[in-house]
Amino acid sequence: MNRIDLSFANAGVVMPKEHNKLRIIQVGAGGTGSFAALAIARFLYELKESGKAAEMLIIDPDVVEAGNIPRSNFCAAEIGSFKAQTLATRIALAWGLECGYANERFDAEAHLKQSSGDYRNLTVIVGCVDNHLARREMHLAVEKHQGYRSDDAPNIWWIDGGNGRFSGQVLIGSNAKPMKAVKLFVGSSICRSLPAPSLVHPELLTDLEKATRPITQVSCPDRVRLGEQSLNVNQRVAVEIGEMLSAMFLTRNLRRFATYFDLETGTSRSLYCTPDQIESAT
Repeated sequence: MNRIDLSFANAGVVMPKEHNKLRIIQVGAGGTGSFAALAIARFLYELKESGKAAEMLIIDPDVVEAGNIPRSNFCAAEIGSFKAQTLATRIALAWGLECGYANERFDAEAHLKQSSGDYRNLTVIVGCVDNHLARREMHLAVEKHQGYRSDDAPNIWWIDGGNGRFSGQVLIGSNAKPMKAVKLFVGSSICRSLPAPSLVHPELLTDLEKATRPITQVSCPDRVRLGEQSLNVNQRVAVEIGEMLSAMFLTRNLRRFATYFDLETGTSRSLYCTPDQIESAT
């Protein structure tokens, strides 16, 4: 007999701490990041319309190249411009949002100084990268700003988006140190913290690229044309990131900490905020 899965019905709602201002730091503005930035901007616009203070910072050292089109959300007129600056300018002009940029690599110490100045602020790092070094910096940021006591409400959250040829995942967490799952909840209905993406998938912090990297490098556009990567996989990751943020801060009904999808089979699944699923994932 098949049993009905009640994980979603029994899941706790992710409840971030009360804050005066939300700051989104997006790391990476390439294939996924260029689409995620606009999804986040729409979310922030709705948040500000509801009277909440928010700002955004986009970080990426690279410039737009011809090979980035059309897999990334850039056009020919933007070739040669810094990716982060280009997206920040678009967002500021289109939505009137406070959006900064840094044309450099993410540095946990440098880029979190502004966030750590006021304990009433809440920071969400959104990772849109494909390398372990940047993810290590994000892990370090979460670990450093986690709080001194285990019962402290998190000051920082980390959403990580990644993809393969046709599949992808989006993870959210706030706790870089292992902790018993039951301690992440207030009662059974409120989830106040979650294991960081690096605890759910430790391989995110290791260099797996060298083992799988082909001898002859193939550009991303060529991979799309050869059928080795979906043209839409980055956009799907970006949609999941935007939806996770909206559910957490707008509708206040986020009950999952991981979502996985596969475009080839048309399937998706999520892990929900229950002690059992958190324990099994870590």
